[in-house]
This record gives sequence, C-alpha cells and structure tokens, in this order.
Amino acid sequence: MGLFGYNRGNYMMDQKLHFSRFTAGLNMAIAQTGMYRQDITQLTNLTCTRMDVYHSIAAMTATILTALFCPGRLGLHTPPPPGWLMGLFMVNLAGCYLYLGLTMWLCMHASLRADSALTHMLTRFVRLPIPSQCMLDRARKFLSSYEEQPLSEVFRVPFMRHRYRSSGPDGGYNEDMDLDPDAEFRARRGYDVPAWYRKEKAIDHGDTMESMLPMNARSTAPEHFEVYREIQNEWWPYDVYARLSIFLAFMHLTHCWTYMQIGHHLTETRSVFALACVVLPMTVLQQIILTLDIIPGKGEIPIQRLGPFAMWFAYVAAVLEYKRWFTTSGLVASFVLVYIAYGIHVIYTLQLLRLCSPDMTKPPVPAEAAGSSWWPGSWCLPSAFQHAIWLVAPPQHLEPGQNDIAGEIRAASREGAGSGTAVAAAGGLTAEAVLPAHSAKRQDVHRALGRQGESPAWFNVRTGLIAMLVAWLYLILGYSIEVVNQGTAHPSLISAPGMPNNARDPRYRPAKPGGAEPVEVGTGGAVAGPAVGMHEEAVERRLHEFGFAPEQFKVGGKGNAAVRREVVEKVLSLLPHLQELARGERRAAAAEPVAFWSAPNTAALLTASAPNRATVQWPAFFEPRVLACGPASVHGEEDKVAITLSRHGRGAVVKIKASGAPAELLQFALEGVTGAGPLIAAAWDELGLLLTSATGATMECPGKGPANGRWRCQPVHGAKLPIGLGGRHFTGAAAISRHPKQDGLRAAIVHPGGSTMTVLSRSSREMAPWLPAGEVRTTGVPGALAFAEEHAILLEQVGGAVSRIYMADGAMTTESASVPSDEGHSWQAACGLPAGGIVRLGLRPTKGMAMEPELFLA
Repeated sequence: MGLFGYNRGNYMMDQKLHFSRFTAGLNMAIAQTGMYRQDITQLTNLTCTRMDVYHSIAAMTATILTALFCPGRLGLHTPPPPGWLMGLFMVNLAGCYLYLGLTMWLCMHASLRADSALTHMLTRFVRLPIPSQCMLDRARKFLSSYEEQPLSEVFRVPFMRHRYRSSGPDGGYNEDMDLDPDAEFRARRGYDVPAWYRKEKAIDHGDTMESMLPMNARSTAPEHFEVYREIQNEWWPYDVYARLSIFLAFMHLTHCWTYMQIGHHLTETRSVFALACVVLPMTVLQQIILTLDIIPGKGEIPIQRLGPFAMWFAYVAAVLEYKRWFTTSGLVASFVLVYIAYGIHVIYTLQLLRLCSPDMTKPPVPAEAAGSSWWPGSWCLPSAFQHAIWLVAPPQHLEPGQNDIAGEIRAASREGAGSGTAVAAAGGLTAEAVLPAHSAKRQDVHRALGRQGESPAWFNVRTGLIAMLVAWLYLILGYSIEVVNQGTAHPSLISAPGMPNNARDPRYRPAKPGGAEPVEVGTGGAVAGPAVGMHEEAVERRLHEFGFAPEQFKVGGKGNAAVRREVVEKVLSLLPHLQELARGERRAAAAEPVAFWSAPNTAALLTASAPNRATVQWPAFFEPRVLACGPASVHGEEDKVAITLSRHGRGAVVKIKASGAPAELLQFALEGVTGAGPLIAAAWDELGLLLTSATGATMECPGKGPANGRWRCQPVHGAKLPIGLGGRHFTGAAAISRHPKQDGLRAAIVHPGGSTMTVLSRSSREMAPWLPAGEVRTTGVPGALAFAEEHAILLEQVGGAVSRIYMADGAMTTESASVPSDEGHSWQAACGLPAGGIVRLGLRPTKGMAMEPELFLA
C-alpha cells in the first residue's frame, strides 16, 4: 500500500502540472500570436500611411499646377514669350501632371493591395491558437486513469528506474527527440520519466493551428513573416515607384515654375536682373533634392546634376530675345543657348531613366538591423534611391533569445511528436533547415513581376520618361524648323502676317466670326469695355436719327435705288478719313459740330484718268526692272526725267517729252555694284542715286547723274537691310530713300506673298542699325514699292493700279487705276514725280521669249 500511495501521489502531481503547463503554453502562444498580428498591422500601416501622405501631397501639388496652367499661364494677360520658352514651360508642366497622376494611381494600388493583404492575413492565417473543447477534454485527466498504468509503474520502488521499452515502432515511451550526448546527459528522458509522459505529449500536440506556407519557403523566421514577405511582393513595386514618381513630379514642377517666371518677368515686369534671383534659388532647391534622394554609384559621374542648369541657359537666351536692338551675334547666341537648354533636358531625362530603372545586377542588400529600412536582396530596386525608399520587410530569422512558441506548436501540430528529423523537416529551428530553405527561396518568382522580369509600376514610370524624351526631341525638331525658316520668305505656319505674336499688343482684337463686338483683353471685355454698344443695333439707331429705316437699304426692301446710291457715294467720300477716325487721332475735332453731308468728296481719287504710254526706243539687250524718278532740278517745265536700271547695273536716263515725241535716252553703267547682288530698289534725289540689292546691301552713287557713261557707287557701311538672310536673295518688294525731314535713311519691305508693308528707319551715324518704324496692312499683294516725299507708293502686281500711303497716319488712297490693257503686262516698278503724277514700268511680252519695257505716265 505504501508503494501504491507513493506512485499515486506522484501521478496526481504530474497531472496537475501537466494541465497547468498546457494552459500556460497556449496562453503564451495566444499572446505571441497577438503580437504577430500587431507586427503584420504595423508593417502594412507603414505602406498605407506613406501612400496616404504621397497621395495628399500629389493632390495639393496638382492644384498648384492647375493654377499655373489656367489663370497664371503665359500669354494670357500679355503677349506670349517665344515659342521655345513656351515649349520648355509646357513640356515640364505636362511632365509634372503625368507624374502627379501616376503618383496618385500607384499610391491607390499599393494602399489597396496592402490593406487587402492585411485583411487576408488577419482573418485567414494569423489567428489566435484557441484550443477546442475536445482538446481541453483530452488535456483533462481523471484520477481513475491511474489504473491504466502498468503494474511496474504502480508499484515502482523509489529510486528505481522507470519502465523503459526501446523496441517498437515509436522507439520507446520517451524518445521524442534527437539529442547530442551532452544534452542527453542533462535531459530527463528514458528511465528518468514515467510512462505516462509520452501520452501527455501526444495530447499537448493537438491541432491547435494549421500552416499555409509551402515546404520550400520555410526558414528559421516565424511562418507568418515568410508568408507576409511573399504577399508583400504584390505591392512593394508600387510603393517604391510612387516615391520615385513624386520625386520626378517635383523636379518637373520646379523647372516649370522657373520657366514661367522667366516669361513673366520679361513680358510683364521687365525685371531682367531680378529674374536671376528666381532662377538661383530654384537651382539650389533642385540640387538639394537631388542630393537628398539620389546617391550615385562609386566612380559614376553625377550627370543628373546638369539638369538644373538648363534654366540658366534659358534665362540668358530669353534676355537676348527681348533686348531692344538686333544683332546677328545675339541671334546666333540665343539659338545656341536654346539648343543647349533642350540638350540638357534630353541628357537629364536619359539619366533619370537610368537611375529609376531596377538594378538587376547589383541589388542592394542592407543590413537587417533594428531602426533601419530592410528588404531582401532578391527585390530588384533602383539602387540610386535605396536610402530614400524606406521599405521594411519582415525579418528572415529570430534574434538571439527570441522564441517562436506559436511556430513550435504549429510544427508539433503538423508532424506530431515525431523524431527530431521529422521536426526539423517540418520547420524546426535547426541549422540544417536554413541552407535548403534559402536555396529554395532563391528559386521563388515574384508574383509582382511580369513575363519580362519587370514591375508594372516601373513599366508605367519608364513609359512616362520615354514620353518626356520624345517630347524634348520633338521640340528640338520644331525649333530647328523655326530657325531654318527665320528671316526667309517662307510663310509662317500659323502666325498671321505682320509682327510676331510676342511683339503684338493684345489689348484689342477684331470681333470673332459670328460675334457682334470686338474682343478686348484687360479693359473689361465685351461686358464693360469701351466697344460695348458698337454693334448692328447701334448703327441702325444712328440711321434712324437721319430719317432712314434699315429696310430702305436692303435689296428688295421698302427703299429705292436712288437712296442707296446716295448713301454709297457719301460713304465713299469718307474713305480717306476712316483711318484717322479709327485710330482716334481726331477725337478733339470730332467733338465739333460737323454736318453729316458736308464731308469733302474724294471719289474722284477712285476714278483716276487712264495713264499715257510714253514713246521710248529702248536699246538692245536691255531689260529694266528698277525705276527711279529724278529730283525737281532735273525736270523741265513739261518734260519728265527718270532712271531705269537692270538687275545688274546697266541703266538709262529717260527724258519723256510732253509733246509725245520719242523720249531721249542716255545709257550708262553703274560702277561698284556687281558684287552686291541683283538690284531691287532705287531712289534719285539731289544728293545722288541710292540703291539696295536683294542681299540687303545699300549703296549710294553721289552726283547729279552719270558722267562719261558711268556712275560710280560705293556701299553705305553698316546699312545692310535685314533681308536676304541665309545667303538667299530677297524676292519681295522693297523701297529705299533718304528721309525728307531727318538725317538718315528709310526703307519699306513687303515679303513675298505678304500683304503687310514693314517700314524701317536708320539714323545717319556710322554703323547705325535698322529699326522698325511701323507696319501697314495693304489691300492686295504689291509688286513694287517706292517713296515720294511724305508718301509711299504701292504698285499692284496684277493690273498695275497704284495706291498712295500717307506716312503720317497710314491712310491709303488709290492714286492711279489699273491700266486697261489685255497685253499681259508684268509690272516691275513705279515712282512719284516731284510735281505730282506717277510713272510705271511694265514689261510686255512679245513674240518669242522677249519682254519689251514700257513706261506709263498718270
């Protein structure tokens, strides 16, 4: 009875301790699993919180960008800057929009995938190991179970060995692990423990949790960390490239804002030197961002540092575009600087494309340490941004002193209380399991990578950078086309004739098609501008004041033809004064009471008399193309004197008889004009003959006229007209003369096919440049130009009609009507006589290919 009671007391104590150990182990596993759930939540929140910050920054930046694009864009309030600067501004603006949108979309993808993975892990895998009721019942022991023990254990003598059976398929009661000799010496096993120990272990190793991790991905880290690292492949590329996208967006934003300020300061505030105070901080800011975000590799040249300097080249080029005087060197310098700015952006984009690409050859392997970012070496990240990404992946192994109780329970649940080899194969924390697990993980394929081994996030960022590169190359091509066509007779692609867009006054524009009122910018517009009320109803109101109804002027209305004819005559009589009224130059006089029907009748100017053909016996092989009327001192009382010149310096002084007799000719040759190019314009005054050629060269021939058949000419230094650029001869119409009231020269130019006459002036000092003096829109395409005192004469290419432009106010009248002839004249030149009248030079085709010159007086 003593042995029975002694062994029975030991059995009762062991069962109490067994149940306490069972519940304590499960409680620790539950607490540790709760900690694991917090780890998964914090790892996921790291991505979600970061994506929320990136998303908010991108959204706020997009509002700033919209302000730059809509109400603050260049050319809205003032004439726009040159097209190349608008290209720099708009491409960076579009690039910023691109990467801000890409940032928001990548953030949404990363955040949604991370949240979904978190929910999946917490609801399906990382669950608390709560034992079932059956397991609790199995862990509970009745005292009557002592009767099930073998008699050798029931009546075991103290200090004697327990029953031990080494045979059998399980290897004995207590051999559930492999131990080294030292551990075997220290452990209580075999003969040192009672037989019921094995049965208790079998009960404790019930299926309290299950595993979702495949065998080839297990390592020494807790199982849920391995699963989470595998699932993390679904969103870490979006996390990484959302960070890179916001970096690219801000770099384009700073470039865009700087280029906008360059245009703003030059077009509106004219603060040339203050503009440098804008470019400098932006350059420093970009360099700081590049320093904070990018670490170049060892031995590599930081080419990305070149990007911010494009703003300085654009700044100097824009200043050269807006300087007040024209020089060929300044024009060429601006061309070169613009090309350098474009080239820097191309190189900068290529470097960003290289830096942002995943590093397949040498992925970063940061040390796994607390307080720092860490990710596996198999994640292909851009190594230049590795310190700015701040990714944190789950640890790959347990730190010394840490235990994974939940993992031990999971391993025991998977294999039961088997041998030590089986436990190690099931994920035990033995060194033998580490190497094959690492080898197997190297064979894992990232599900976040495509068939070509690249992330979808990187594909989108790369596509954006390639699009930016194509945009820069396209701008270089377009600017090259503008440079080639600049200063030539080739018509502009979209700009209207006249001054370029950046030199026009935009405060008043004609009414749009279908509109009733003019478009006014900066003066109140169509609602409150000065032109409000100047529409059809207002015109009819004025007609009612004179007793007319609008229906009287409609064909088929109540009016009659006599009334309409009378009104038309009065309107025609006011044509010479409409230009002055439109410009507002006679507002003071307009306030005086003037009778509506008492305007001077100038309709006679519109019906000039037919011209008279002069009788001239032209010398052989002489085809004049240039005409210049002589000064008052060379004309007789009735006779008229003019000079006709060929393109290459052969000339004739023509004295036209008033009696109709054949004209007298004095042939001569010009000396010193052969190398200047074909002659296109001439003017004859008291000081001599003034010439200009198709290359822009200006020459003067002093004297009253030729002597001994020659007239010596010499170039006027520094007076080259801005025509014939690029080595091409000017094919438009031109005129040149001395200014009648000021010392200096004046010229007029009409480009081929154009209908705008540009007036230039030049002072008398040496090397003085030609400066623009104004522009006048003509009614047709003039074939020739000439100056006559204070007037400019325009000869129509078809018909030979002559118009006169008053240089004081720009008013235009018809001086001489078309020549009523069907002989097919090609009109070459015209000039004005000092006493009034017009002389025209035309070429009439004859038999064969010959052209016979003819002079007409009107």
